[in-house]
Amino acid sequence: MSFESYLCLEASAGSGKTFALSVRYIALLLQGNHPSKILALTFTNKAANEMFHRIITTFCNLHEDKQKGELAELCELLDKEPKQILALRDEMMGEFLSSELKISTFDSFFATILRQFSLNLGIMPDFNSVENNKILVKNEFKKLLISNSMITSVAKYLNSTNSKESDLFDKLDMLSQCKFKPYSSICPTTKLAMKKYEELCDVALKLSSHKNYIKNFNKNLSLKDIVEKPIVKAINTDYFEKVIDNAEFNSARDAFISAAKEYYLALEKYEIAQISNLINLYKQAIINVNRRENSLSFADIGNWVNELLTSKNKQDIDMLYFRLDARIKHILIDEFQDTSVNQYEILEPLIAESVAGIGQSGLGSFFYVGDTKQSIYRFRGGESGLFNKLKDDFSQIKTQNLGKNYRSDKFIVEYVNNIFRSKYTNYIDQIPNSKDDGYVKVDRFDFNEYLDKIYENITHLSQSGVAYSDMAILCWKNDDIYKIKNFLESKGLIVSTQMTNMLIKSANVAAVVAFVKYCILGDEIYSLIVYEILKSKNDKLELKIDAPISSTLKFIAKYLGIEPYDIDMLKLYEISNNYSDIYDFIFNIDEDQTKSAKSSQNGITIMTLHKSKGLQFDHVIVMDSIAKSSVDKNKFLIEYDLNSNRWEIRLNNKAFENLGDESYIKLKNRQKELDKIDKINALYVALTRAKHSLIILAKDDPNGKNISYFTQYISNHNTVEYLNLDECELGSIKPAIKEQESSLVKPVELEPFIKVARQEIVKDDEIKSEKNLDLIYFGNALHYYLESLNFNDIKSQKIANNCLYNRFGAYLDSDCLEDIISRANRLINNIEFLEIIDGKELYKEQEIGFNGALKRIDLLCMNESEIYIVDYKSSDKNLDKDRAQVEQYLEILSQIYPDKSVKAAIIYILSEKIQILKL
Repeated sequence: MSFESYLCLEASAGSGKTFALSVRYIALLLQGNHPSKILALTFTNKAANEMFHRIITTFCNLHEDKQKGELAELCELLDKEPKQILALRDEMMGEFLSSELKISTFDSFFATILRQFSLNLGIMPDFNSVENNKILVKNEFKKLLISNSMITSVAKYLNSTNSKESDLFDKLDMLSQCKFKPYSSICPTTKLAMKKYEELCDVALKLSSHKNYIKNFNKNLSLKDIVEKPIVKAINTDYFEKVIDNAEFNSARDAFISAAKEYYLALEKYEIAQISNLINLYKQAIINVNRRENSLSFADIGNWVNELLTSKNKQDIDMLYFRLDARIKHILIDEFQDTSVNQYEILEPLIAESVAGIGQSGLGSFFYVGDTKQSIYRFRGGESGLFNKLKDDFSQIKTQNLGKNYRSDKFIVEYVNNIFRSKYTNYIDQIPNSKDDGYVKVDRFDFNEYLDKIYENITHLSQSGVAYSDMAILCWKNDDIYKIKNFLESKGLIVSTQMTNMLIKSANVAAVVAFVKYCILGDEIYSLIVYEILKSKNDKLELKIDAPISSTLKFIAKYLGIEPYDIDMLKLYEISNNYSDIYDFIFNIDEDQTKSAKSSQNGITIMTLHKSKGLQFDHVIVMDSIAKSSVDKNKFLIEYDLNSNRWEIRLNNKAFENLGDESYIKLKNRQKELDKIDKINALYVALTRAKHSLIILAKDDPNGKNISYFTQYISNHNTVEYLNLDECELGSIKPAIKEQESSLVKPVELEPFIKVARQEIVKDDEIKSEKNLDLIYFGNALHYYLESLNFNDIKSQKIANNCLYNRFGAYLDSDCLEDIISRANRLINNIEFLEIIDGKELYKEQEIGFNGALKRIDLLCMNESEIYIVDYKSSDKNLDKDRAQVEQYLEILSQIYPDKSVKAAIIYILSEKIQILKL
């Protein structure tokens, strides 16, 4: 592969995209480019960290055998011998290690841009970046609705679309990026259209007496019903034969059709005006929150930077891009098929400058990589068409393709080629790199037996020697996950749903939340939810609306017979402090993304197809749809037109189709086609996750109400097909051979750490006496109390105190409990301790599995560059043993996170003082 200055790299699943990116980056370094001149952009922190680690590891170890593939590729790219490449690497080593690599997410890069010009927009440059601030924005939006007397308009909108409040906010969130300008429009009446219909009736009823014909001309019908009649949409029906050539009839019909079209277009204009005003108010809510809180979500940052591109700021933007281009010479972008219109509009001037030739910093380069077959984020703004638009707009950009698959075994690669070859234009078959055959199976199931079919195939894998931890089940919706999870756990299997197991879906939490809704809203459906979970019927309570939410939740837990200090319930009490009152809580808690404290990290992985993107598993079971088909409730059709570079928005009303509105029909058909492509892309992603075994569970007898993605079916007299797979079984199941741990382990997230039971914090021989049993309880109670505390929220202390007394009141007297609280107070007011935790994410009671050993760390404090290990002790009697234990933690974390500074401290929380020993 030659080094092209402007290159689009098409990289199908498993084809070595990260390899290609890292080699390209290193090639730029070896050409003499300083790291500060190279910008690499990815979508997630995980991807950025992986690229960062891959580049450092490859660059520093280029002389070793394990990097021979990268070395060979660099030789080809730069047309040099290995010795020359290594000599260049050695020359650059000092500069490389002392420089900061510009490997960033889109969000971080946009934040850098915004900080330079934030004051122009009324934002302080030191704003905080947060993942989302939806609750604050929602509350602000509701206040603006009230102050602008628009609550009724929203209520009507929700009622007319039969949608939830959360659906409206999702829609506003997306539409807020579409640059609609608010305008006014009067709500039209059907008066003229109905007058023309009555005139048509008078003409038509004189011409035929056929009973089906007459049904079309009833003056008591509404316009909505009329446009559904054959007189509008099927005039070629047999019983219109007598009138089809009648001039008077056709004239009257044309007049009615014209008036009906005029009405619906006016209605559309009015509806879009209504939603555009809501969008404008929603944007104002975002602005108010951003400026008041000095805190911006990632989406806000992108929107603000895009705002900088408007004509009134054009001079500033020219200066901004001049400044950026003076520092950036080379741009690399990962997963470009997921780029949104908003992101593209921000990047396009930089890309144009890069591919135009010599910029402010000399001749640069541009490289982007992706795969439109893996574009599955259209629902959140991803526009895959931009991937090809970019190379169409800039003829300088050449295209190359990565042809080999390094992930999956032979039969899996060939099977994927066979079934997707006809689904994509210009599909290029992948060549399997693996010499193993692998295993492919398509297994059919009756809808009512899908859980048994899953268990049957898991058992088959297990009996063939596959470990449960090497299996993954991919399904379509989060609700599917919980159904499968509950069933498999009832069979005694351990299940991991760490990617999607939200706190709100935890059984105890779901029951308590549903009961609160039952008490406040009175809807029996919530009582049924509680019964489904707890199998008990509970009378509704009169709740104290002004009581603290956490107290209400704790009271209800006790009332329902749930352990109120269950770890998930403790987490619920903590996050309830984020809500202003019980109403705010019940209307918004369903969108909370906090993960369950009980999320299992072992066993069979279950996740949605969308969550699986970018991952791989040894043995994969892909589920067909197991949910009933849903009706499209979207009030508007919204798509971006790449040709005109503008958003198209139409009212989603079948009347336009019946009335022959060609632009509506074209947009509707385009959206249907894009929806279908989204599903096929999701299927491609799912089927390419497997390394050794791919099992597809296909529905046996689907229909329009019980759809399938793997079996063709009939719906409304039309054939529907995504993939139509025959039953088959190819190859054999081969258990994965576990490789030895390497001396340098890739960085891992905290979430996958292995969960183990709480460890005792005293010596085994101390258990022999009653006195030392008290010491055990005291130590455990102190750890429990510190785990319950939120160090950044003084309100949490009251909850922690209650938890402590309820959990350990039967084992320790009040003096001991007060001593624990007193010690903890000294800790959270200790300046040295506060310096350790300042500006870091805190992870309490974390267990790590490393080289077969399980360790529990009291507190991990992390930021982008540093990890601080904190170990609590209630006694300083065993200093040497304490030091040895924490030094072992240091050694383990230093290997897991070689790119971070790892420090540690033993904190002795004594009866009269806090003593901190730093290692």
